[in-house]
Amino acid sequence: MYRIIITEKAEAEYENAYWYYEEKRSGLGASYEHETNLLLKTIKANPLLFQRKYKQYREALLKRFSYFIVYEIVFDVVVIHSFFHTSRNPAKKHPRKSRL
Repeated sequence: MYRIIITEKAEAEYENAYWYYEEKRSGLGASYEHETNLLLKTIKANPLLFQRKYKQYREALLKRFSYFIVYEIVFDVVVIHSFFHTSRNPAKKHPRKSRL
């Protein structure tokens, strides 16, 4: 099984999304958190399941929420670079270079 590392940028995006949904409706942030955790478990167990979209970066789409998890595989580590909302500028989706 792979290890997961979440970058500071991705952590901030995740927290912003959580609080955005929680402010919209009580409990919706928890639903976002639950769905995100399920997808992270899937990525951790089989990161090759999701296809490459740009260079070494892969994207996994949440089903209920309009977010991608953007990540790359570095040996036995999955580096989460972004929790990316689908309405944002796609040019900002992938980092310029890998950071561990």
